[in-house]
Amino acid sequence: MKKSLRIQFGERVKELRIATGLSQEAFADRCGFARSYMSRIERGGSNASLDAIEVLANALSVEPWQLLAPGPSEDNDSELLVPYAADGSCFHPGLASTRDGSFGVGDKTAQKRFGTFSEALEYLRSMETAKWRRPNPSGNWGIVSAVRWDKLRK
Repeated sequence: MKKSLRIQFGERVKELRIATGLSQEAFADRCGFARSYMSRIERGGSNASLDAIEVLANALSVEPWQLLAPGPSEDNDSELLVPYAADGSCFHPGLASTRDGSFGVGDKTAQKRFGTFSEALEYLRSMETAKWRRPNPSGNWGIVSAVRWDKLRK
C-alpha cells in the first residue's frame, strides 16, 4: 500500500533532521515549534501548512520542494549531508591538512581544528553559517561559507 503524502513528508523531514545531528526537541526549538507538533509532523499526523513547510525547509537549509522529494534509497543510507559553497565546492574528507590530517573550520578570527572529518562536520552543523578552509583552483587555501546543505557526492 502506498504511503500518504503526509507520511512521506514526515519521514523526509525526520530523515533530514537526523542527518543534521539535531534532536527532535532542538530542531523544534530552531523552527519555533512545540516538540509535540514536530513529533506529529514527523509521524505524518499533522497536515503542515505552507508556512510551516517554509520554516522547516529554511531550518534544514533545503528548498521546500526537497521536503516532498523521496529520500535516498536503502543503498544510499550512508550518504551524508555536507555544506556546499556558492562555487559548488563542498566540505569533504579530502580537505584534511597534509601537515597534520586535521580539518580547519570556522571564521578566520575564530578558526578551530578537528582531528576527524565527523567531528569537524558536527561543528559545522552547529554554526549559523558553516565556514571551512579549502584550496581554490590556484591551490591557495581560503575560507568559504555554506549556501546550502546537500548529499556528499562520491
